[in-house]
Amino acid sequence: MDYVQKQKLTDSPVNLYAPVNYLMELEGKRIRPIACLIVANIYTEDIQKALPVVYSIEMFHNFTLMHDDIMDNADMRRSKPSVHVKYDVNTAILSGDLMMIMSYKHILECCDDLILKNKLLKLFTNTAIEVCEGQQYDMDFENKKEVALSDYLLMIKLKTAVLLASTFKTGALIGGADDNDAIHFYDLGLNLGLAFQIQDDLLDTYGNQNTFGKKIGGDIIQNKKTYLYLKALELANDKEKNKLISLYNNNLLPEKEKIEKVKKIFKILDVKKHAEDLIEQLMEKAFDHYHALSVPEEKLKEVKNLMGYLLKRKI
Repeated sequence: MDYVQKQKLTDSPVNLYAPVNYLMELEGKRIRPIACLIVANIYTEDIQKALPVVYSIEMFHNFTLMHDDIMDNADMRRSKPSVHVKYDVNTAILSGDLMMIMSYKHILECCDDLILKNKLLKLFTNTAIEVCEGQQYDMDFENKKEVALSDYLLMIKLKTAVLLASTFKTGALIGGADDNDAIHFYDLGLNLGLAFQIQDDLLDTYGNQNTFGKKIGGDIIQNKKTYLYLKALELANDKEKNKLISLYNNNLLPEKEKIEKVKKIFKILDVKKHAEDLIEQLMEKAFDHYHALSVPEEKLKEVKNLMGYLLKRKI
């Protein structure tokens, strides 16, 4: 926390820097910084050198949230007003741009090893591009009548999973891992990130509102093309497919009735089981890469605990 406090921006103009401080100080899970530090600590006890890169990843993640909230017209972020609501849209756009630029600044200042710095910059740049691609796919899907399940999986891979994958790989690289371990950590994080997002889709429909932290059925109410919806369309006969599409296009139904009717079709098609099976397959792939790492398993205890933590949310 001392390092984070030292990064607080006090420059002028205040209206450019204050929104960055506001968002960075909102309480979140800090999954990516924790993951990066855990992995780095496997290969080195000097995790202080990882802090600039860790902060860069968290700042980039928050930059995407700031701009996502504008695009989604989301009023709240971590139970507080979104930046564009607390300030205004133009301020949120510009402060978000600053966060993206400062993410690079922190990587540039992370170490004197030019070879390592070049690897980190290439990884970060490719990841940033992919996250933007994923966000565009997500926006495109809102207006498309038909979305292939494979396209949805590509979208969540780019929008969500690649940043977690990059975080794991960054931790490995900054810690001093060889390229082979770094690649395994990337693929571990990629599969874990995909499983996490599919589970998020499941929890939105079948979760406990008190533990999930969001209104259950929100994706159905908002007509979101989630894994459950797209898998249902893939499995449905013509009658079931037409009924599901009709329900999604009906914004006049009371929310509770709409959720119940959609869930009834999901139950008939057993899409919940299909989603759970996919999560299991993705976790098996993640553990394949976990077991392929060159370090003794006793040094991977915290990685295993983190993997369990990310998927522990119960339905």
